[in-house]
Amino acid sequence: MELSPAPAGRWADLPEDIALAVASRLQEADVCALGGCSRSWRATCDADCVWERLFRCRWPAAAAEAAPASRVQGWKALYINQHRRMDVAISNVVEFVGSSLNNGWLESECYLKAIADLALMDDIGFLDVKFFLFSRNHSAIINLIGLHYSIASLHVLPAEVSKALQARQVAGRRVCVNLLKLGRWFYGFRLPDEHVSRKISLSELTVADGAEILAILNRGAVHEVFRLQISLADIDK
Repeated sequence: MELSPAPAGRWADLPEDIALAVASRLQEADVCALGGCSRSWRATCDADCVWERLFRCRWPAAAAEAAPASRVQGWKALYINQHRRMDVAISNVVEFVGSSLNNGWLESECYLKAIADLALMDDIGFLDVKFFLFSRNHSAIINLIGLHYSIASLHVLPAEVSKALQARQVAGRRVCVNLLKLGRWFYGFRLPDEHVSRKISLSELTVADGAEILAILNRGAVHEVFRLQISLADIDK
């Protein structure tokens, strides 16, 4: 038996409060997609209450300061402007990392500075990390910086970071961590310096085995480790 088609205008004829309730439960990309379905949905998805919720969820600290301006510009315009500001600020960090690479290697000092620069941005949250730093358009090193920042500075649970990496299709990317350790003293003689190299995927860094690597990266080149570098393990990724 063939199913009869849905009545024309069925979705467009929803009461305004129900349509707003639907739109208010969606994420940014879904709101934009739904707004492209029809004129009535576009009007619903442009509603101030929809974008106020999205703004407050993504940038709770900035919402109070933005509230007075919302009466003039509207929450959607404020959201777009804030998104662009985050884009510019995070792009500066990405450019710094790119300019600091030496033959594909990033020294630990530059790696830690990138994370510190992100931490100075009061409004950046996990949604910003997922959108900008977990992008496949960036290298695995940038993805790693976003991962490390999320766990160490934003205190996001590693399991949640792992889900985000998988959703952005970067979980399988690998990085190479190189350590140069001072040779130990043995009966009055110093042994040769030790070189340790470890290739590990981003998803592995979110489980127990990867915690040790993140701890080493967090310390940087200190004590017995006099040089710490990060590079891509798979150039084509």
